[in-house]
Amino acid sequence: MRHGKGGNEAERQQRGFCEDVFHGGMLRRGLPFRKGCGYPAAMLKYVFTALAVVTALLAGLAFYLSRQPLPPVLPQASHSADIHFTQPFTLTNMHSQTVTEKTFLGKPTLYFFGFTHCPDVCPTTLGAMAGWLKQLGDAQAAKLNVVFVSVDPSRDTPETLREYVTAFHPHIIGVTGTDEELKAVAKQFMVYYAKVPNSSDPNDYTMNHSSMILLADRNGTFVGTLDAHDPQAKAITTLKNLL
Repeated sequence: MRHGKGGNEAERQQRGFCEDVFHGGMLRRGLPFRKGCGYPAAMLKYVFTALAVVTALLAGLAFYLSRQPLPPVLPQASHSADIHFTQPFTLTNMHSQTVTEKTFLGKPTLYFFGFTHCPDVCPTTLGAMAGWLKQLGDAQAAKLNVVFVSVDPSRDTPETLREYVTAFHPHIIGVTGTDEELKAVAKQFMVYYAKVPNSSDPNDYTMNHSSMILLADRNGTFVGTLDAHDPQAKAITTLKNLL
């Protein structure tokens, strides 16, 4: 009988120790497990396996991000005088007509630089500007120039531009030019863009570019910027003040 009681008492002590490991903090304190608990060792095996999987996933994510092109560092005009809308330039619009620095004078103008193969920034920004024009109504929208300047002349022909921009709103005007013409305009407007080649397919390149919308008054003077993520009320107020 004593042997039985001793055995039962030993079992109770063993269970108590294991419960203390689980619930009493010994596991948290890093104390060694007593032989016989068993289950914590199995639990640790699963914990270590999970940690290994998470570590592998994080390493894979870090490698993927390291292979992506760095986001462009957008140059900022130090002063509004650094942006010149009225200096001579030549581009071509979506109707194959010549566009110069004088074309858009007489109306406030929104300039946005991008390209038709852009996966996110361009459709988001054009969609925002289309929403602003709809909110203003046709009468007021007609008093603005909304100009989309493609920095990808190799793929964005006048026909491609016309089909692309008018799908957002009929008042949006698409323009582009030769590489040299676009470089000159980008410099005058203080806009960044750069081609990002695809080493596996030369025809499947992308473009990094500024995402800001430049605003000019009816005299061609730079008056500020808008962003696609600006609240619509702010954008509408800004545009109405230009009219």
